[in-house]
Amino acid sequence: MTARVAERILICRPDHLGDVLLTLPAVAALRAAFPGAYIGLVLDCSTADVASRCPDVDEGFALPFPPLTHREAGADWAREVTGTASVLRGRYDLVILARQDPWSAQLAAAADIPVRVGYAMPGTECFLTHAIPLREELHAAVQTLRLAQEAARCLGVSPAGEAAMTESLRSLAQVRFVPTADEEALAEHVLSEAPSAGARPIVFQPGSGWPLKNWAAEQWGALGTEIRRRWGVTALVPGGPGESALVRAVVESGKGSCFGLAERLSVGALAALYRRSSLVIGIDSGALHLAALVGARIIGLYGPGDHLRWHPWCPPQRYRIVRVALPCSPCDCIFDPPCGIGLDPPCMTGITVEAVLHAAADMLSQ
Repeated sequence: MTARVAERILICRPDHLGDVLLTLPAVAALRAAFPGAYIGLVLDCSTADVASRCPDVDEGFALPFPPLTHREAGADWAREVTGTASVLRGRYDLVILARQDPWSAQLAAAADIPVRVGYAMPGTECFLTHAIPLREELHAAVQTLRLAQEAARCLGVSPAGEAAMTESLRSLAQVRFVPTADEEALAEHVLSEAPSAGARPIVFQPGSGWPLKNWAAEQWGALGTEIRRRWGVTALVPGGPGESALVRAVVESGKGSCFGLAERLSVGALAALYRRSSLVIGIDSGALHLAALVGARIIGLYGPGDHLRWHPWCPPQRYRIVRVALPCSPCDCIFDPPCGIGLDPPCMTGITVEAVLHAAADMLSQ
């Protein structure tokens, strides 16, 4: 009898950290359906580290994808496509285009991957062999899981494999994300630097890629002061690239109640810190989705972003959403909100320290 050839599946998600992390449940579902599959992940260079920390991914590719706002990619991108396509050609049976952008579609077509699954959207559908409608009302992770289910059907998934995928969606199964030994050690070192944070710290995540979503540094500082007064611990405040000024402002506003960790932690080290935390409090951001991925308890502060589509992907008992019920919120407009206020919009300034403290007390009492 001829042995069954393992499925070779490529997933393209050249996107921001949160979008990439919300693609990993689909990767895990495909692994559950096809345990012996070879799974590759194509990412933008800015999020390339994610692939190596997800055991369900066998191979990662990083490319400098053009921004979605660019109408033309230019000669440099054409060379990237040609070079990467030559590497991919003949290695994959199927590709999932998890973002509706023309650059991923061009790459998949240039690589001659025979089965190409994606969304039925203008500009990309012509590159696909199998297209499904984009249902924007669904959670972002569910959207990608729908693509994975369509891909599985194309590969002739067994009834048991299909059941495994369905269970993965139903149960909000935790995705495996494994920091390196050095990253685990760095998380331990950080805790030793700030003994007043405790062995299971409260972690603030004040930054995101979109300033419109941010909560004021003064509010974070006031929150840290109240947490110190009520629970006697110092809040840790990590920050990613370019967030040093924000972290410094939070720490200064906290008047000794917060400990800054600006630009010191990689994605893996941040995951290791979150796993050690008692609570992560953050705005709608990729870092918040990372906290959900590694099992942390979470309070999410949501304003312009749609909390129904972008809430943490974890069981509901593990997170709380704090938001203001304004008629215009969520607008889901991060560039040009209908209120016309591009920084500190009412949906964020209206979130009170007291509301966040109430949610924190609820989560910490569990």
